[in-house]
This record gives sequence, structure tokens and C-alpha cells, in this order.
Amino acid sequence: MSNRQSKLAEASSKIGYEALQAAGSGVPTVGSRAVQEGNKPLAGLGDRILAMAIVDIAVDQNISIGETNARIQMHASNARLAFLCDDIGLTGCIERNVSQQGMVPQSIKSTTVEAVLGAAFKDGGMEAAHQVMQHLRLI
Repeated sequence: MSNRQSKLAEASSKIGYEALQAAGSGVPTVGSRAVQEGNKPLAGLGDRILAMAIVDIAVDQNISIGETNARIQMHASNARLAFLCDDIGLTGCIERNVSQQGMVPQSIKSTTVEAVLGAAFKDGGMEAAHQVMQHLRLI
């Protein structure tokens, strides 16, 4: 098994979903989805799913709009998502860009977590996304 295959298998076991491709990976499709911009579209979706889940909880708890926005900023910040990516071991599954000397920037880590959430939503709807959010300690 190659290093890339090993990383994909590890990522799949950590998140319970097929690992997706980064921009520039050379992989043109995952299933029927074209991978033209890597995981950016899924990350955008995941970002919104996380915000929606936080708002949904806040509405149930009758929390003000200002406090709800503060919760979104705190729980969905790039710094927190990058920390969780490191903490669950998902960072070790990310293919490194040679030009970054083996480092994985915070933005890539946070985008990866958001893309995983977006992929879970596309695969199984809000129920699957909610399970992933709980598993990854996003909510």
C-alpha cells in the first residue's frame, strides 16, 4: 500500500467517509463529482451547515442573535477547526504541498474539516452531518 493509499485509509477510518481530493491532486472526479477546485465547494457547504447547526441549537435555547453570532464565531473559527483537525489526527492524513516544507497551514486544516462536514451532508443529509459534527466535537 502506498503512502497516499495509507493516508486515505486512515482518513476514511477517522471520519467514516471516502477521503476527497485536494486541488492539484490530478484526480479529475470522485464518484460523479468533478474535482475542479478540490474540496472548496464542499468546504463552503460544510461552513454553512456548521453555522446552521449552531443557529438551530441557539433558537432551541432562545439565545439572542448577538450571542448566536458570537457562538458561530467561536465554534466555527478557522483556529478552532484547525485545532480539531490536529486533535483528531486528521492533519496527518492531508497530502502536503512540497513548497510548504511539510507544514499544513491552518487554512487547509480548517477547510478540510469543513469539507468533511460538507461531504457527510451530501452523502447522508443533515442527520449524517449532525453525527459527524458530534463525532468531531464541532457542536
